[in-house]
Amino acid sequence: MNMNKKNNTAWSSRSLASAFAHKIFYYAIRIAGRGIAYFMLFFVVGFYTCIPKIRNRSREYRIKRFGERSFLGELTDCFRLQMEFGKMLVDRAVMGILGEFIMSATEQDKQTMTDLISQGRGLILITGHVGCWQLGMSVLDSLDVPKAVVMYRDDSDVDKHYFEHNKKTNELPFTIIDPRSPMGGTLEMMNVLKKGGILCMMGDRNFGSPNGIVDVNFMNGNINVPISAYKIASAMEVPIIATFSHRTGAGQGQIWISRLIDVPQNLGRSMDAYRPYAQLFADGLDEFVDAHPFQFYNFFNMWKNAE
Repeated sequence: MNMNKKNNTAWSSRSLASAFAHKIFYYAIRIAGRGIAYFMLFFVVGFYTCIPKIRNRSREYRIKRFGERSFLGELTDCFRLQMEFGKMLVDRAVMGILGEFIMSATEQDKQTMTDLISQGRGLILITGHVGCWQLGMSVLDSLDVPKAVVMYRDDSDVDKHYFEHNKKTNELPFTIIDPRSPMGGTLEMMNVLKKGGILCMMGDRNFGSPNGIVDVNFMNGNINVPISAYKIASAMEVPIIATFSHRTGAGQGQIWISRLIDVPQNLGRSMDAYRPYAQLFADGLDEFVDAHPFQFYNFFNMWKNAE
């Protein structure tokens, strides 16, 4: 079987289900809570798992992680992966609607973040589309500094983030920066850091210019990752933390510091100069996949473009 041919679907943030289908889940959560949503999810995920086009979205990852499997094995792996993703989305909605989610972190990691913030230089957090990343900002609520998240939203993405369930947008605990804005939102990012704030970015997908990426090794293959975080850190002498999180149970997660990435000052314009630091992030992502293989949510062939 030609895997490249079968896995040529490009990444898109477009929601699979309609806005109406999402509203059914939201209403169910308001009326009966998390449990009924998990129950409904079993049938929804089962339906999507039976669609070859949907299964192919994660097939390249599953082969790299689990190897060649029988048809039944592929169905099982795909169902488990999509079920974990669905539970994360349910938890996100429950957090927004009912305010119920517990994200834990070690005291050592909390202290590390506090110490870095106290330096007044700002702090960049880089994470990936894994675990319960969309709820990771909740552990930063106690830090009284400006916070911003670089976030791309497609107009066809109708699945609400947890903060979008609250119509009082002026109460958002952080600012959202669109990477499609002029200069990729760089000026807004730098402004947050100049104020000694926290900037959260994704390190495993590129949302801006194709000129701002490098290829790194991940799961015995090459993928393209953005380098804007490392360039900003070098220009502004800002520390970087690579951080990941995973679901530990219903409405619960754990976040931790994977690596402190110290980018030297004034590395310049050469993209290759930033590759070693992007590789450090990819190494952390590799470790996450080994430990939590069913909480990796890049549903497209990440390796195709780099090849």
